[in-house]
Amino acid sequence: MIRRRMRTIPVMVASFIAVTVLLPLLVAIAVPIDAARSLLTGKPWMTLRMVAMAWIYLASEVAVIVISGAQWLVLGGPFGGSQRLTEAAYGLQQWWVTTLLRSVASLLDLRFRVEGKAVVRSGPVVVLFRHASIIDNLLPYAFITSGGGVRLRWVLKKELLSDPALDIGGHRLPNYFVDREAADPEAQRSAIRALATDLGPDEGVLIFPEGTRFGAARRRRALERVRKSDPELYQQARHWTRTLPPRRGGVLALLEAGTDVVVCAHGGLEGLTNPRDIWRAAPVGRTVAIRLWRISAADVPAGDDDRARWLADTWSEVDAVVGELAAEAT
Repeated sequence: MIRRRMRTIPVMVASFIAVTVLLPLLVAIAVPIDAARSLLTGKPWMTLRMVAMAWIYLASEVAVIVISGAQWLVLGGPFGGSQRLTEAAYGLQQWWVTTLLRSVASLLDLRFRVEGKAVVRSGPVVVLFRHASIIDNLLPYAFITSGGGVRLRWVLKKELLSDPALDIGGHRLPNYFVDREAADPEAQRSAIRALATDLGPDEGVLIFPEGTRFGAARRRRALERVRKSDPELYQQARHWTRTLPPRRGGVLALLEAGTDVVVCAHGGLEGLTNPRDIWRAAPVGRTVAIRLWRISAADVPAGDDDRARWLADTWSEVDAVVGELAAEAT
């Protein structure tokens, strides 16, 4: 962990300094590119927006690094307490994600329409979230934590530890970073299961069952994987056009807690898997339609086999709902 942060933190700080110093030059380059692109294609100015988003992202990362260090010195050092540090980390995490989401929404003029806000009324819950974009990582904070008052523990992929803010904050909170190349999958499942064993009435665990952002190439690879490993799931998933077949190990581990389940599907962020996609698509003025629904613990079957079939059926519904919402989104 220390060796990783000795690499990632200096790179992040150096990147922020470089972009800040070069900001006038980057703006000077972006303006003619956007003007020419707008003249030729009619698309909104995106290069300038991407420069602004990059600077805001880097600035917020450095702010989290600095504030996290100060929090540890004041609250987590030899005279501090772990609970105080955890509470401070929750607050900092909320500020960071809210800042990023508000910045992206403002720069892209995104509008959000949410159905089913009331279902996030309390915990404990397991939240199954559809994944399609680098932007939808931010939505659970806005519409489940801030909107519903449910603090979330996250199941995330280990690759995200290259982001220092996620690395530092993520390890101060009860989250788990999955190593998908681990030699002992059962140990991974046990660690995920532990996240849901002591949830309070204002807590939940969030997982992206697909494991990665949806895309045509990822869909082909995922279908090939399940065609060999899970023919029954393949027969359903091959008809889905907007979602990937869920990776069931982590979800099944969380369902053992016997809590209600909240499902989130959304449309309007398709095709925005990375910054290049955002620049190309120029999604200015889009409406992001979000639908949440709650499934009672009593309606989730017992046993891994039945739960696996339930998960596949639920994800079939998610795929259909995403189609509806994407058609409604503008």
